[in-house]
Amino acid sequence: MTNRLAWKLWTTFGAALLAAAAPQESAAQGIPAARTANSMAEFCAKGQAEYPGGVARMHPSFKFNICWWLEDAGIEARTFDEVIGALPEHAGPSQPVWQATFSKPAQMYAERARVATEQGDTQAASAAYRKAAFYWRMNRIPKRLPAADLQATEQAYAALGKPLQRIAFKTGGKEFIGYFRAPSTRTSGDAKLPTLVILGGLDNLKTEMIRHSDYFASRGFATIVVENPDTGENQLAFHPDAHVMFDAIADYIQQRSDLDASRVAVYGWSMGGYLATLGGLKNDLYKAVVNIGGPSDSSFGSAHCMVAPAWIVAPYTMFANMDPRTTPRQTMCSYYETFQLSRQLKTPTKGQLQKPILMVNGIHEDLVSKEEPSSLAALGFNVTQLVYGDDGHTAELHMREHFDFTANWLMQRLRVVN
Repeated sequence: MTNRLAWKLWTTFGAALLAAAAPQESAAQGIPAARTANSMAEFCAKGQAEYPGGVARMHPSFKFNICWWLEDAGIEARTFDEVIGALPEHAGPSQPVWQATFSKPAQMYAERARVATEQGDTQAASAAYRKAAFYWRMNRIPKRLPAADLQATEQAYAALGKPLQRIAFKTGGKEFIGYFRAPSTRTSGDAKLPTLVILGGLDNLKTEMIRHSDYFASRGFATIVVENPDTGENQLAFHPDAHVMFDAIADYIQQRSDLDASRVAVYGWSMGGYLATLGGLKNDLYKAVVNIGGPSDSSFGSAHCMVAPAWIVAPYTMFANMDPRTTPRQTMCSYYETFQLSRQLKTPTKGQLQKPILMVNGIHEDLVSKEEPSSLAALGFNVTQLVYGDDGHTAELHMREHFDFTANWLMQRLRVVN
């Protein structure tokens, strides 16, 4: 076993952009952050396991996701450091200075995209729209629809003649929007397609999960990318009952003649791993579940909740419709105890216990409980665990590697020929 990659096999877990200056004893009160990098360039080069506290002087949201958002947008980390150099210490997205700082480059790139479109330069237009989308994404507030980010991302793909196909799903009188994407290659023109439903993290937009969709589409999967409840274009409330969204998606898959309803799996990133696991277990259409760094059972227990980092507890509290500045942490923790998989599935069926679950994370995880895989295995679930020995939450430094592992794991369990 190497330090770089440590895995265990058993037979039998987005970061929110939220500023919360919390008073003593509130839900957002917590232990100060660990080491911080001096710049985004340094952080992205060495990774969150090296600098678990994020970037020095910056808001806690400068911890996860942003490195690969920059990469996807074609923006160098040092360029981003120049932009954020104008921010006051510990500024947050709700402040006018933050909004103005990121609106300026967003508007500049949007104008470049408009000019490139008029000139017929679709490649330049798409690249500029991606950059504009990134900077507008930095301005969003949890539980508010970020129309500018979504629109710019969709324009970036439309400019290349690869539009993101919007699908409207409805359940319980509420609507949520997903992107359907066909695979880039097919083994047979007449063969029905295996399908992977992809769910992002807490406050991750579906636009942020396109790199995941791109990869699995390259391996032959049709993908449906959706958002967590209370995020982006998902009107459902953030609660375990929202697992019914997977029932609506399952109905849609079964209605399409080009999709193979016998080969469908669900993939959840960070908090999305929770609903992916719960929804994937509850609906028989889904034959396998992938949980990348997400909570499921022990993370929602008070033992972990009471010591979780304050910067993530604040958005958890907000998504529970509580004020992170005034809500006692114990109150918030008691609320989330009902989310535990062991409470939601008190008497699992034989099929649920046998359904394969892949859990991927880094050994330096500091957001969810490190006991998640063993907790599910102890409950009798069929868990495979992949742990990277030099990485943190969601093993982002090894994303491409665990994409490969996950695709191969899914293809075996869904009997997909590459």
